[in-house]
Formats: sequence, C-alpha cells, structure tokens
Amino acid sequence: MIKNFRSKYKILVDQVYEHPLWKRTSWFLATGAPSSGKSTSLRHLQKVGYKVNSDISRDYIVDLKERGVTFEKSDLYSSETQQILFFLMTADALALDTDQMIIHDYSLPDNIAFLSLGGLPVPDEVKKSAKLFRFQKVFLFEPLELVRDGIRTEDREDQEKLFHLLHRTYRSIGYDPILVKSDTVKKRHEFLLKNLPKI
Repeated sequence: MIKNFRSKYKILVDQVYEHPLWKRTSWFLATGAPSSGKSTSLRHLQKVGYKVNSDISRDYIVDLKERGVTFEKSDLYSSETQQILFFLMTADALALDTDQMIIHDYSLPDNIAFLSLGGLPVPDEVKKSAKLFRFQKVFLFEPLELVRDGIRTEDREDQEKLFHLLHRTYRSIGYDPILVKSDTVKKRHEFLLKNLPKI
C-alpha cells in the first residue's frame, strides 16, 4: 500500500473534481484486452520516435511480483487494488503535458471497463476522471490468442468481455474507437502509422 494512501487519495479526488472536463490534448490512446498486441505495437512506435506513456497498472503489478508479492486474479479485481491503480493512473495523467504528442498505453476511461469486468461499483471520481482529457484518437485493439505471461490474470472469457466493455465505455463517453484488427504485427504497425500524425 502507498504510504499515507487515504490522505493522498482524497487530495487526488479533489484535483479530479477541480479539473475542467474535456481538456484538449495532443494525446492518443491505445486500449484493448490483455493479449491484443497493443504493447507490442507501441514498442514498435517508440522505436520510430513516438513518445509512449507506459501501462502504469502493469508496471505496478510487475513491481509487486518482483518483490515477491503473490498476485492472483482476486487480488487484481479487489476494490483496494483497483483504487490504487486508479490513483496511480490519475496522478500520472494529471502530471503530463497535454500539448505534447503522447500515445497512452491505457488511460483513465479504461478503469470503468476493468471495474465492470470485476463486478465492482464504479465510483463517481472514476466516472469523472474518464472525461478529464480529450484524446485525439482512441485505438481499440482486437483480441489475439491469449498468452500467459505471469502478469495477466484474465482468461479467454474475460478477454472477450473486456474487449466489449472497453468498446462500450468509449462509445458511452463520446468516442468512436478506431478498431485495430487482429493481424500481423507488421500490418498493425502500418495501420497505426497511417492513422497517426507524422513525426
């Protein structure tokens, strides 16, 4: 648990409610269920010069595992863990330059879909945070064959459910997600390059 988490969380929630809605940004977003090829595609974009904001939730889980903390599906989809992940993602987003072109590997609206998948209530601050920033485009990756990597806890059924929850979440807040079809890494990379500004 983050030291003095409760007090820090309250301060963050206050920031969320003080922040204007739909702040215009130069940001893009890549989202999708686990094993969708999203992170692989973003690594390719980094290699050609695009700035990518990594999946902070995954970074947190990797750090726990490296410290020997057991982390199962029930741990991920607990209210406590989801609150910590929301805190980390929100604090990260609020600190970034909205004028800089950044491609996000997951972002604030995704919290709604993950909470829904876990059967957890969606707090008001999570709903509010989903509308803090306006992305230029949202890329939604179709699921690929599920690969176990020691970090992912979802199964194939979760993968399909999450894909549809993500699509529904982004549509509900006013986006028309651009579908990145299940295809080869090369073709996905070419598709993204066609739909992103040149750098």
